[in-house]
Amino acid sequence: MSKPEFQYVTELRDHDVVLGRGSGPNDRQGNINFRSLCKDKKIAYIEATSRDEKGRIAADIVATVHGRGGRFLKRLTAEQAKNVDVQLRGADAVYELADQQTILEKTKQTLRQNRADFVAKVEKEVGKAPV
Repeated sequence: MSKPEFQYVTELRDHDVVLGRGSGPNDRQGNINFRSLCKDKKIAYIEATSRDEKGRIAADIVATVHGRGGRFLKRLTAEQAKNVDVQLRGADAVYELADQQTILEKTKQTLRQNRADFVAKVEKEVGKAPV
Protein backbone atom coordinates (compact mmCIF):
# COMPACT_ATOMS: atom_id res chain seq x y z
CA MET A 1 0.00 0.00 0.00
CA SER A 2 1.50 3.33 -1.00
CA LYS A 3 1.67 6.32 1.31
CA PRO A 4 -0.57 9.27 0.33
CA GLU A 5 1.29 12.18 -1.22
CA PHE A 6 -0.08 14.64 1.38
CA GLN A 7 -1.56 14.08 4.78
CA TYR A 8 -3.70 16.69 6.46
CA VAL A 9 -4.69 17.19 10.08
CA THR A 10 -7.03 19.59 11.86
CA GLU A 11 -6.17 18.92 15.50
CA LEU A 12 -2.80 19.62 17.05
CA ARG A 13 -1.11 17.43 19.64
CA ASP A 14 0.94 18.74 22.56
CA HIS A 15 4.29 17.86 20.96
CA ASP A 16 3.48 19.00 17.41
CA VAL A 17 5.83 21.57 15.88
CA VAL A 18 4.13 24.12 13.63
CA LEU A 19 6.51 25.48 11.00
CA GLY A 20 6.35 29.19 10.38
CA ARG A 21 6.93 32.52 12.03
CA GLY A 22 5.09 34.66 14.51
CA SER A 23 3.54 34.26 17.91
CA GLY A 24 1.17 31.48 16.83
CA PRO A 25 3.80 28.83 16.19
CA ASN A 26 6.32 30.25 18.68
CA ASP A 27 3.93 30.06 21.63
CA ARG A 28 2.95 26.41 21.11
CA GLN A 29 4.35 23.98 23.67
CA GLY A 30 5.62 21.66 20.92
CA ASN A 31 7.58 24.53 19.37
CA ILE A 32 8.95 25.58 22.77
CA ASN A 33 10.10 21.99 23.41
CA PHE A 34 11.63 21.82 19.92
CA ARG A 35 13.63 25.02 20.47
CA SER A 36 14.80 23.65 23.82
CA LEU A 37 16.02 20.44 22.13
CA CYS A 38 17.87 22.56 19.56
CA LYS A 39 19.43 24.71 22.28
CA ASP A 40 20.67 21.57 24.06
CA LYS A 41 22.38 20.36 20.85
CA LYS A 42 23.59 23.73 19.58
CA ILE A 43 27.17 23.48 20.87
CA ALA A 44 27.56 20.01 19.35
CA TYR A 45 26.15 21.34 16.06
CA ILE A 46 28.51 24.35 16.03
CA GLU A 47 31.49 22.13 16.82
CA ALA A 48 30.55 19.47 14.24
CA THR A 49 33.19 19.28 11.53
CA SER A 50 31.20 17.59 8.77
CA ARG A 51 27.83 17.99 7.09
CA ASP A 52 27.07 14.35 7.92
CA GLU A 53 27.64 14.97 11.61
CA LYS A 54 25.41 18.06 11.52
CA GLY A 55 22.77 16.05 9.68
CA ARG A 56 22.87 13.35 12.36
CA ILE A 57 22.38 15.94 15.11
CA ALA A 58 19.36 17.38 13.30
CA ALA A 59 17.98 13.89 12.64
CA ASP A 60 18.33 13.04 16.36
CA ILE A 61 16.24 16.09 17.28
CA VAL A 62 13.59 15.15 14.72
CA ALA A 63 13.54 11.56 16.02
CA THR A 64 13.07 12.84 19.58
CA VAL A 65 10.07 14.95 18.53
CA HIS A 66 8.57 12.00 16.63
CA GLY A 67 9.31 9.69 19.58
CA ARG A 68 7.21 11.95 21.79
CA GLY A 69 4.31 11.71 19.34
CA GLY A 70 5.00 15.07 17.73
CA ARG A 71 4.63 15.93 14.08
CA PHE A 72 6.04 18.75 11.96
CA LEU A 73 3.18 20.65 10.34
CA LYS A 74 2.63 23.52 7.92
CA ARG A 75 -0.59 25.51 8.31
CA LEU A 76 -2.45 25.89 5.04
CA THR A 77 -3.80 29.22 3.92
CA ALA A 78 -7.56 29.53 3.61
CA GLU A 79 -7.18 29.25 -0.18
CA GLN A 80 -5.07 26.08 0.10
CA ALA A 81 -7.51 24.56 2.60
CA LYS A 82 -10.33 24.88 0.06
CA ASN A 83 -8.56 22.30 -2.12
CA VAL A 84 -8.24 19.55 0.50
CA ASP A 85 -10.50 16.69 1.48
CA VAL A 86 -14.16 17.74 1.78
CA GLN A 87 -14.29 16.46 5.39
CA LEU A 88 -11.58 18.91 6.45
CA ARG A 89 -12.96 22.06 4.84
CA GLY A 90 -15.05 23.16 7.85
CA ALA A 91 -12.14 23.01 10.29
CA ASP A 92 -10.78 26.17 11.93
CA ALA A 93 -7.31 25.34 10.62
CA VAL A 94 -5.88 22.69 8.33
CA TYR A 95 -2.27 21.55 8.58
CA GLU A 96 -0.18 19.52 6.17
CA LEU A 97 2.49 17.13 7.39
CA ALA A 98 5.88 18.47 6.33
CA ASP A 99 8.16 16.21 4.29
CA GLN A 100 11.39 14.86 5.80
CA GLN A 101 13.67 17.12 3.76
CA THR A 102 11.81 20.25 4.89
CA ILE A 103 11.83 19.06 8.50
CA LEU A 104 15.60 18.52 8.47
CA GLU A 105 16.24 21.87 6.75
CA LYS A 106 14.11 23.72 9.30
CA THR A 107 15.82 21.91 12.17
CA LYS A 108 19.29 22.81 10.87
CA GLN A 109 18.13 26.40 10.34
CA THR A 110 17.00 26.54 13.98
CA LEU A 111 20.36 25.14 15.10
CA ARG A 112 22.19 27.86 13.10
CA GLN A 113 20.00 30.76 14.27
CA ASN A 114 21.65 33.43 16.41
CA ARG A 115 24.98 31.60 16.26
CA ALA A 116 27.11 34.67 17.04
CA ASP A 117 25.02 35.67 20.06
CA PHE A 118 25.02 32.09 21.31
CA VAL A 119 28.80 31.73 20.95
CA ALA A 120 29.37 35.03 22.79
CA LYS A 121 27.06 33.93 25.62
CA VAL A 122 28.79 30.55 25.99
CA GLU A 123 32.20 32.23 25.91
CA LYS A 124 31.16 34.61 28.67
CA GLU A 125 29.70 31.81 30.83
CA VAL A 126 32.33 29.12 30.25
CA GLY A 127 35.38 31.18 29.44
CA LYS A 128 35.91 29.76 25.96
CA ALA A 129 33.92 29.79 22.77
CA PRO A 130 32.77 26.70 20.94
CA VAL A 131 34.68 26.28 17.69
